[in-house]
Amino acid sequence: MLAAPLLALEALRLFGAGFFYFAHATLAALGALSPLEASLALTLRLLAEPLFALYGGHLADRWPRGRLLLLAASGQGGLTLALLEALRMVAAGALLADLLPKEALAQARGKLGALYTAADTLSDLFAGLLFTRSRPWTVGLGSGLLFLAAGLYRTLPLPPRPPGRPEGGSLSGLRFLWQSPLRPLLILEALLNVAYALFAGLLPFLVLRGLGEAPWALGLLGAAQSLGGALGGLLVGAVLGRLGEGRTLRLALGLAGLGLLGGALLPPWPLLAGSAFLLGAGGALFGAVAGAIRLGEAPPELRGRVAGGFLFLSGALAPLGPLLGGALAGVALPLPFLLAGGLLLGLAPLWRRGRAA
Repeated sequence: MLAAPLLALEALRLFGAGFFYFAHATLAALGALSPLEASLALTLRLLAEPLFALYGGHLADRWPRGRLLLLAASGQGGLTLALLEALRMVAAGALLADLLPKEALAQARGKLGALYTAADTLSDLFAGLLFTRSRPWTVGLGSGLLFLAAGLYRTLPLPPRPPGRPEGGSLSGLRFLWQSPLRPLLILEALLNVAYALFAGLLPFLVLRGLGEAPWALGLLGAAQSLGGALGGLLVGAVLGRLGEGRTLRLALGLAGLGLLGGALLPPWPLLAGSAFLLGAGGALFGAVAGAIRLGEAPPELRGRVAGGFLFLSGALAPLGPLLGGALAGVALPLPFLLAGGLLLGLAPLWRRGRAA
């Protein structure tokens, strides 16, 4: 089955990219003069993704999706990470939907999320240790692993081209999302991504400057969030079978909200790790189910542009997370965590009108 080696290669690619992302966030936090300045580093990186998302979806519906994954991994090895991450995301999402029937897609996306977060756990741990010894080696090792993943993509017998005959332009995916019954789900997922980016943008400043911990503690917190994401991804099939789509989505929003509220207490880092774990679990569970609904209902010839359209919308909003979080943290450090967590907990019961609620 082609899906299994594809998932493994995606995990290897993320493991390599994690070294670069850890070094970027740590250097920004150590050199920042305020929470807002520290959050701007992630804001600028997130802005690069939606700028390429629509065209990336257009390419994913016209070029062989496996070839696009090879191109993206090679470019990321050359440290153009943020720019080509959008192309990698839309091609991988569309390709996975091509390879699997609709009913198996959510569980497969959950497994992919678990592999992603397991790779992220290891990269955070190793990058935190390696960064204290050699900053250039941290970036260089990540680049080498990305080139290795690019070479291994060539060995997969992936479909030569997307199924179906693509019609329309780059905006077709956006029109499909906005005109379909998926619009409420789209809005909820975009808000969750904003809250997730808020947490990611402020966590380095909170740990290194607010709590005065060493970089290895930041690595452990990233590992806790990743482990939560891995558990959430692995439990997708079981939770869906017991609760259905609607209640699973509400549960995921509640877990993420509780995780953010825990950060508002400014606890010692071992307790903060529990909050990061809950946020990771909720985000992974929601993303796997929502993504399967979105791509499963899209026509095969439109999947790349649907994935690109969602990435454009969520990516355009995601920089608001670290930007608003940094500004609010300048007033009071717990404030952004309190507001974001309260918003997600308040929205969770409102998904009663969703699918299978």
